[in-house]
Amino acid sequence: MNVVNQLLCVPSGLTSTAERAVTPVYLRCREGTVSWMYPRGALRLLLRPPLPAAERDFNVCLRVIRRPDPPEFFHDLQYNHTEKAARFPARIFVEGARKLVPLYAPDDGDPRELRCFRSRRGRAALYVEADPEEGPSRRVATFKYEARPLNTRHYDPATADCRPCSDSELELAFCTSDLVSRVMIVGSEEREDLDSTQLTLRLTKVLRATGGELNADELEHDGNYYAYQVDNDIASEAREESRTLHAHVHVWSGCGAAAGAGEFVAMARRRLGRLALVCAPRTHQWRRLAEARANAHDAHCTLRH
Repeated sequence: MNVVNQLLCVPSGLTSTAERAVTPVYLRCREGTVSWMYPRGALRLLLRPPLPAAERDFNVCLRVIRRPDPPEFFHDLQYNHTEKAARFPARIFVEGARKLVPLYAPDDGDPRELRCFRSRRGRAALYVEADPEEGPSRRVATFKYEARPLNTRHYDPATADCRPCSDSELELAFCTSDLVSRVMIVGSEEREDLDSTQLTLRLTKVLRATGGELNADELEHDGNYYAYQVDNDIASEAREESRTLHAHVHVWSGCGAAAGAGEFVAMARRRLGRLALVCAPRTHQWRRLAEARANAHDAHCTLRH
């Protein structure tokens, strides 16, 4: 048995166990990835995220991984697909006061890979029970998790509702997002498995990027797309011939997001392995705000447009 908890969330309390025994694992980060190689028996995952004492209770969302994610950034739309979803080789339960509450099962009839629950008195524990083995094939039970406080004293763009962002929220979102780019929204697709609308963006000028597969400093000299000066019109013959960069971002399905005309500044954060849209003002709206805040002494970071 091998359990890997990534993103600096190192499991402790692992022991050699029999097939039906329960192995304890302690998750001490706000987010991370758990991969259970050759699952047998069960795991008890105790979540203890580092939250302030005043934010004792928290929500936990996890996403079971049944197939590799496509790349975050891609040039050719027709090749941005992944293989067919495989069966997740385990069942997941939330530990209640007197019983285990089912959270995910491969045959529960719910197509969503994303499931959420709430801590109880500042504690949260999961039981992950392996499915019976079927043949000698290599099996891995992998899921991503994220813990967030129920109440926070500060604006949290990742949990905002569908309303437009205020100026102060836009500024904070720009400074804390993993990707900020001028974009054209060229497609939308309902993703029932992720309970989201997947927007396909054509990136016309990257303003900020951190981590992942994209480095804004390297892109600054790439004439293919970063150097474009866009005013809602990038349809020239020369530009159409170059390789255009695209990205997928996700919006909660209840927001009713869809493709539309015009240019936006998309601000997105990575959540549970995918980019989630935080704010998306029109380009002219963002330009006005960035110029107005250019010399502000209390700005969170340097705003670009």
